[in-house]
Amino acid sequence: MSSQNTLLITTQPEFTQAAIDELRILEKQIEVLEELVPGILHCSVPDSAVLMRRASQAQLIFVRHLAPVQDIVALHNSEQDLGNIATAIAELPGFVRIERGIHFAVQTRFIQTDKQQGKRPYSSGMLNRELAMAFAEETGAIEDIKKPEVVVSLLCASHQCYVGISNVEDNLSSWPGGARHYAQTEEQISRAEFKLLEALEVFHITLPEQGKALDLGAAPGGWTRLLLNAGLDVVAVDPANLDPRLRAYRGLEHYQGYTERYLDAQAQLKHFTRFDLIVNDMKMDAREAARLLVRASAQLRPEGFIISVFKLPHATETINPLKTVNEALKTMRKHFNIVRAHQLFHNRQEITVAAAQPLPTRR
Repeated sequence: MSSQNTLLITTQPEFTQAAIDELRILEKQIEVLEELVPGILHCSVPDSAVLMRRASQAQLIFVRHLAPVQDIVALHNSEQDLGNIATAIAELPGFVRIERGIHFAVQTRFIQTDKQQGKRPYSSGMLNRELAMAFAEETGAIEDIKKPEVVVSLLCASHQCYVGISNVEDNLSSWPGGARHYAQTEEQISRAEFKLLEALEVFHITLPEQGKALDLGAAPGGWTRLLLNAGLDVVAVDPANLDPRLRAYRGLEHYQGYTERYLDAQAQLKHFTRFDLIVNDMKMDAREAARLLVRASAQLRPEGFIISVFKLPHATETINPLKTVNEALKTMRKHFNIVRAHQLFHNRQEITVAAAQPLPTRR
């Protein structure tokens, strides 16, 4: 079964409409054909390849992942599915991209759209492995899971598989569905550490090897730990206690109070602390967090930058979280060059913003 000019859009379920609205700015004729499961939409557009290229350049906030649908293969949940999928992919016009020396990856996701469906006779890992092995042998291409140039995308629903081939940059993420996973470690203090790790990766940011960092809303200290491990001295601001394991680190100062009071105290000093990096994961309204970051930027070195999580309200009949986003970003843009704002995989009801280069104060 063939499909033309359709694609899969992946987003956080509550921000589905925001994601469609973003894409509609780039392509007015986008149409939702079906919501396969919450957060994954099958949509039609005049030209999926063109829209994906535009999206890759637009730095969208709420769209996590795009994948073209160039064929839809019927599934019978038998071992024959593997051969049928492989044949369908090999017959796609885009299969010529998988040529000798090209780094490629097969990325498979499973979703269950039928509650009565039994267990599949194959796993996503098996499909990735078997298909990649066959394509590499046939074409001389090189399987590269971490840094592919070309991606073969598979989304297996209960009775059909959506397949397509694209350049990895057009997918918006090199991870299936934009789902970036990190391994837990014994040293890990909180799940929030994954948010900072993903932000550094998505925004292509490298932490300074030395210098000072200000961590606002630091408790229990996950981001603080990562910054200390990177070689930075850290001022952690939070009225709550930090994880006791952080006591073993040198270069840590804990201001046990609220950010507003810390900034007030610094403003009274003749020589206040200058920071190479300011990070924020405060549990407060995004607009208030933006206001405090503007105040904190007085202590940011000219070449410094900010990584901040902005908390968003849940949508109701009277509350529009997108309005909150726009107001917070408007405040930031008055004082910073916004590098990027994105709803990361490890974000929940929030987005992450990277900002740099404070603009000169107007007199």
